[in-house]
Amino acid sequence: MNRLLLVDDHAVIRQGLRTLLGQAGYQIVAEAGTGEQAYIAWQKHRPSLVLLDLDMPGMGGLETLQRILAQDAMAKVLIFTMYDDTIHAARAIRAGARGYVVKSDDPDILLQAIQQILAGKRFIGHEIAQQIAVEQSSGLDNPINSLSQREFEVFSRLIAGDSLNGIASQLNISQKSTANIQTQIRQKLNVQSTSQMVHLAISYGIL
Repeated sequence: MNRLLLVDDHAVIRQGLRTLLGQAGYQIVAEAGTGEQAYIAWQKHRPSLVLLDLDMPGMGGLETLQRILAQDAMAKVLIFTMYDDTIHAARAIRAGARGYVVKSDDPDILLQAIQQILAGKRFIGHEIAQQIAVEQSSGLDNPINSLSQREFEVFSRLIAGDSLNGIASQLNISQKSTANIQTQIRQKLNVQSTSQMVHLAISYGIL
């Protein structure tokens, strides 16, 4: 029986997933509500597949993904998130995720993704795959893609309205480091304020 690790900071979502996947014949070996808990659970259980949310307190989904893959490059990780934009999807796939499914998708899509990834294939939801193909064919350059992983994590929290103190605490880094990263983000995106970051995020479909 295939063994799954569920990672999401919302207990209600984990409960729903546990029911859905249990009925589909999968064994849930562990659950986690943070990236730190997920990494510990993965080390302990070495599941067949990790179902991983992106937006969590503390260590985010992308960093969790990279830590897992640093230990086992063949680990199967499926991103299951609310983000339906191509920027998050492309970053996750580049980081090594085997698949990307949006929480608004039909449950059958999630089951299909899990089945394909366990079979050694990759899976991206049809709509996001189409959007990525269109953007690549258009040749348009998205400045947000120039951000490093850490910069993107801080950027995502800034546009969500988090303070520098809050971001520093969530990412377990100093406030000075967070402020320096904010400066780097503004330089790369050619913006002067968080409100301009928000407008940029809206224009590229992140918000």
